[in-house]
Amino acid sequence: MFRFLSGILGRSQRENVRSVNANLTLVALVLDELDRALLSNLAAEHGWTIHFGRTREETWELVNSTKAQIVLCERPGVGMDWRDVIRNMVSAPHLVCAILISKAMDNYLWNEVTMWGGHDVLAAPLREEDVLRAIRLAWLYWNSASRNEALSHSV
Repeated sequence: MFRFLSGILGRSQRENVRSVNANLTLVALVLDELDRALLSNLAAEHGWTIHFGRTREETWELVNSTKAQIVLCERPGVGMDWRDVIRNMVSAPHLVCAILISKAMDNYLWNEVTMWGGHDVLAAPLREEDVLRAIRLAWLYWNSASRNEALSHSV
């Protein structure tokens, strides 16, 4: 994204895009090694900070201790129902966008994820362009919601 924007933005605007990306913190409850490698590579390329949890409890602690803006949760193998995991992650004291990763994906699942407080669904195995799209949209939403929250507290 930065490469694309750098061609159309002025220097100060490019620096703002880079600084925004540098402030993005992700936490991922992802056990699949190929998906973890893809997320790690994308984080390094885009200047994001990423932390991986192996259990729901560890992921919850990372979300809170790092004040992560986005959490990615793999559907199978998390040790409990994905609805509980999503609901738990978005109950953090700070705003968190939760993205579910699932091998089975359809509009019904996306509707259910959003009903439980999640932000989006990604198909497994992860594909770079899908991950970038989902994270960018979640990041845009998070920034907008944070600004609106800050404005409402200042009034």
